[in-house]
Amino acid sequence: MSATEEPIVNIEIRHASAAVARRAKAWFEAGGKVGALDGSRSILLPHPERSGFALKIKGAGYRGGAIRFGAFCSNGPKALAFDFDGRAVEDVASGHDAAYLGGASFQQACTEFSVTRRLEALGMPVVPCIGYGRVDTARHSSWFSLFDWHRSWSAVSVPRTGPMDGYLAGNRRLTEAMLRLAVEHDLVGYCSLVRTAEGNFLLKDMHPFRQMDPITGSQLSWVMQMIFALNIRCQAIRYFPTAAMRGDGPADIVVHVLQPLLADAAQDDYEAMRFKIVKPFMRLPLETFDPRRLVAALRQTRVGSALMERCPGRYPRW
Repeated sequence: MSATEEPIVNIEIRHASAAVARRAKAWFEAGGKVGALDGSRSILLPHPERSGFALKIKGAGYRGGAIRFGAFCSNGPKALAFDFDGRAVEDVASGHDAAYLGGASFQQACTEFSVTRRLEALGMPVVPCIGYGRVDTARHSSWFSLFDWHRSWSAVSVPRTGPMDGYLAGNRRLTEAMLRLAVEHDLVGYCSLVRTAEGNFLLKDMHPFRQMDPITGSQLSWVMQMIFALNIRCQAIRYFPTAAMRGDGPADIVVHVLQPLLADAAQDDYEAMRFKIVKPFMRLPLETFDPRRLVAALRQTRVGSALMERCPGRYPRW
């Protein structure tokens, strides 16, 4: 179905203050026009309450315009979840392709809010998600998240020129955070980092996370969810230098993602993970699946073996 211009008939905002809600509603009611674009679906508006901060709306519309109701995002990657045996299934609602162009899905908005609030309660540095909401037309609904965003914050990105040391160190720091969340708090997923003006780091983009537990998941579920997340980060660390037209990055750049798990990680470890686990066990649909083959493949790779050891003992073993 092609995208159509549909008038918004309802705007609902949850958890945010009255002032933030009014500012966000005004954005959608005006159909864009004012604000600083931040990526393909986010906008920065003057914050009604906090000096030095902007109000960020993720799911505000496509490239600063309206949400393309009826046209689904198709930039992937597909989100996967894993059953007790480690079998992959598509987690449609948390994948980008479930959202309309410029919008977010219900699951993305709620997960972003709930995971962020949990990390704040744990004392972990994270970009504050202060609410979320929904916009309705007569035929469709789309969702969005609201954030406090300090104007001095910047993404950990590839510099246009000069050394990439900060970018590589940021990716190592990110894997360290992902492992800590998975091992200590049963939160498995991938995210990104923001650097403050003081040189501190905050986690952001928490919507791909899943809450794992030893009742609905096993050691295999936990390990496969971690490998899925690490593989996404390996793809990302290679993609962004190319997008920045930097051809001088290290050939084994993916090892910086894997080093917090394997201190002596090598390119061969990534290739083994990719060809022995990701390709045969994460490409849908799976025409045949044997958990014994999966267990053997995990034990035959250093990444898989290390994660099997790191998985908390409370998760049932196959």
